[in-house]
Amino acid sequence: MSKMVSQLNKEKWLLLLCFVLGFFAWQAIRQNISFQLPVSNVPVEIDVPEEWAVLEKSVEAVDIRLVGAREDARDINNVPLRVVIPIKDPRPGEVMEIELKPDFLKNNPTDAKVARFSPSTIEVTLDRRGSKRLPVKATYQGELPEGFVIENIVCTPAAVVAHGATQQLGSMETLHTEVIPLKNRTTSFKENVRIALPQDGRLQVEPDRVSVEFLLAERSSTATFEKVPVRVLLNPGERRRVDVQPLTVDITLSGGQQKIDALQASDLFAYVTCTELTQNAGYELPIRINLPAGVRMIKSEPAAVRVEIGNVN
Repeated sequence: MSKMVSQLNKEKWLLLLCFVLGFFAWQAIRQNISFQLPVSNVPVEIDVPEEWAVLEKSVEAVDIRLVGAREDARDINNVPLRVVIPIKDPRPGEVMEIELKPDFLKNNPTDAKVARFSPSTIEVTLDRRGSKRLPVKATYQGELPEGFVIENIVCTPAAVVAHGATQQLGSMETLHTEVIPLKNRTTSFKENVRIALPQDGRLQVEPDRVSVEFLLAERSSTATFEKVPVRVLLNPGERRRVDVQPLTVDITLSGGQQKIDALQASDLFAYVTCTELTQNAGYELPIRINLPAGVRMIKSEPAAVRVEIGNVN
């Protein structure tokens, strides 16, 4: 009898040990399969019949708390989750409050279950689907370098067809492109850009991209440079006496503002050429001037000078 009692005591403690080990093992398993997986800003889409469109919805994205295994976190973060709400019985103009359900979650690559949506409901208003042709305007930011201006902007195509809720289309006059930067642009350029649409995806456009051409020009400027010396060009090695009257002229130039602003009178080379004048005599010769590209002479005052050519005494 005592042996039996002793054996029972041993088995009792063994059973108790097994129970304790099993309890902790279950706790470890439960914690692993009940891991909290929060996911933020999951986009919300409304699935409606083809002839309908979303006019308003109360939220564009929701936060979701999933419960699953710890290793599910890696897979969920690598996949773009979506919440898709099907509406099979549209009611135009009526605000419908829809409770979010776990089976609305799409693209879930794991066995993790939805524990909570935040918010848990969404309000949706539908309208009949329509189409409207709308002109496109370029959106740009930044400033061109000093001295440059936009002469023209051309969008190709100039208009696109927008599809969406009839009421929303009725209030729209134009569509705009995504932002095009102007910084450091000094020549005309062309870019292919998307049409900027509301982030809620309530509108679709055809085509969804346009070509935008910016025609740039330098802002022209005019300046007069006074008392520019007049030089005389002779044949190499030629020794003759050349008298010039007047010795200086005033030069008026036009060109890009930056180029004109950078010029000084000492940079200008005004001259008369005597290389083909073989006779000693007096001549009226036009003023010539060497100028940088993009700069032109408007006038010289005087336009010509008196040149007297003679022998060296």
